[in-house]
Amino acid sequence: MNLETFSDLSFGTNCYLLWKEKNEGAVLIDAGLSAHTILDFLKAKELSLRAILLTHGHPDHTVGAAQIEEETGAPVYIHEVDARFIDMMPSEILRMIGITEVKKPSEFKTVSDNQILEIAGLQIKVLHTPGHSPGSVSFLVEDSLFCGDLIFYGSSGRTDFPGGSMDVLLNSVRNNVFVLPDETKIYPGHMQKTTVGWERRTNPFLSGL
Repeated sequence: MNLETFSDLSFGTNCYLLWKEKNEGAVLIDAGLSAHTILDFLKAKELSLRAILLTHGHPDHTVGAAQIEEETGAPVYIHEVDARFIDMMPSEILRMIGITEVKKPSEFKTVSDNQILEIAGLQIKVLHTPGHSPGSVSFLVEDSLFCGDLIFYGSSGRTDFPGGSMDVLLNSVRNNVFVLPDETKIYPGHMQKTTVGWERRTNPFLSGL
């Protein structure tokens, strides 16, 4: 599997482009503030985007989805709970990233826990991992977990936004992440990549799980 990471300079939000064979197209996980860079990369590599998968509905992970959908025709997938959250985005969250509104994609395809997506030659398992937001999901692709703002290197996602809960987040980690093999790679929504084993052994926010 090929992987390219795009991180914006203002919030350090990671967006991940995955593909196997060029002729099968690619999948984008999260669509934050790097839309132009992602579109330029797709054009340069002559890759067709088959889907945009959103880990959750916060604007630093979704603000580029409508533009990328419009220019590529790729459908946008999100958990139905966070699809509703985008409709009711609190203005204070938008102000945090310096915008007044988020343009919505033309439509959402909703995902659910344990759903298997077959896109661009990839098998993608959806894990409902709430806590950072009620509709947060993680995507398991081969030996890699793309977890949004669930786990960071040595840390965890914040839970003080509407619908957040540290107890729920810890339960998501316990039941969906720490059951995976130690060597499973974690690609978070911010910061550097890590592994399940490293976080199980060293993460002070997740100790005791």
